[in-house]
Amino acid sequence: MNRVKQVVMLHLRNKNTWFLVPWAILGANFLINALIALSFNDGETVNTGAVASVFVYAFIAGTLTLKETFPFAIGLSIRRKDYFFGTALTVLLVNSISGIALTILSAIEQATDGWNVNLHLFKIGFLSDLSYIGILGFNILVLVHCFFLGFAISSLHRRFGSMSMYIFFTAMLLIGTIGSYTMAHFDLWSDFGHWVVDNYMDLFWYMIPLVVIYSLISYGLLRKAAV
Repeated sequence: MNRVKQVVMLHLRNKNTWFLVPWAILGANFLINALIALSFNDGETVNTGAVASVFVYAFIAGTLTLKETFPFAIGLSIRRKDYFFGTALTVLLVNSISGIALTILSAIEQATDGWNVNLHLFKIGFLSDLSYIGILGFNILVLVHCFFLGFAISSLHRRFGSMSMYIFFTAMLLIGTIGSYTMAHFDLWSDFGHWVVDNYMDLFWYMIPLVVIYSLISYGLLRKAAV
């Protein structure tokens, strides 16, 4: 347990990666969009998807964390098992804090009619029928999902090297291209969009087993990965 705690402290020393950078990006997005909304000054509602930057950054952080900390941790004689569980605990802790912050900002945004300039940045439209507890759960789970997806990809690179990335992303590109062509050819995009809107909560719950799968893949790869 002491080793796991040591890994958590190792991660949390890097406040830029875990806290400052993502919130600086979101803060800059907020200021830019607030100025745009203020310049309209005509009561028009400004809807922006800038909050997605936090979720995108969680994915990027997942890809970078392993490179920045794994060799150093192993050099300190920390077991790979302890490194993984310490990292997972850090992810849950940091993203729980971020999820709480996003939920609070969403509540403030709603209470102030969009920061008094009709700006909708933190409030996610299709979650309007959820309670704040539900929104909190959504924020935390999506953040954790994005991180572990990036972490699994980074673990694949650590285990098999650069060639595995070429193979992986080439396969993803081919699958995406074939899938996109099929959807367009049979005119399925509209139906797919309606299905996502109608079943977004099902997709939300599917993220839980996906996080488990990403975690198992990462753990298995790291046990035999080169330092």
